[in-house]
Amino acid sequence: MSGRLTLAVMAFLCLTAPLFAQDLIDEEQIESVEERRILVSIEDEYDKLGEREAKLDSREMQLKTLEAEVDKKLAAMQELRDELEKLLNRKDQEEGVRVEELGKIYEKMSPQKAARLIRDLDKDLAINILLGIKKKTAGKILDYLDPDIATELSRAFTEIPVNDKSGY
Repeated sequence: MSGRLTLAVMAFLCLTAPLFAQDLIDEEQIESVEERRILVSIEDEYDKLGEREAKLDSREMQLKTLEAEVDKKLAAMQELRDELEKLLNRKDQEEGVRVEELGKIYEKMSPQKAARLIRDLDKDLAINILLGIKKKTAGKILDYLDPDIATELSRAFTEIPVNDKSGY
């Protein structure tokens, strides 16, 4: 009987709000030492749960703060990435204009002189110059290049996708 009464008291106290539980614990209502011990134990557990909840709330606030900081840094990184992409696009456009102008200069040179200069250029730059000039002129320049270099440039030219043959 004592076990059932104890269980009933514990269940009742667990289900009621802490303020009501404090009101229920009255010295006159406690009939035995065992009930008093159980009530004190429940109060201790309730206090521990309150402390744990406070710690969890604090931890949750810390995590939310960290999450906000991470989101802020990610947004800043995305802005930097976008800015860098714009700068790279502008650089590519400017480089494309320069290569186009350089192609016009090479086109006005004699094929022999253009071949001597192209021979010493970076492969990608040489290909882009040849892409930007008239095909007939490019063929004459390739004719004056060392056969190995002409073959290498021709092979690289054929590997460029059709929609990308505009150079930069």
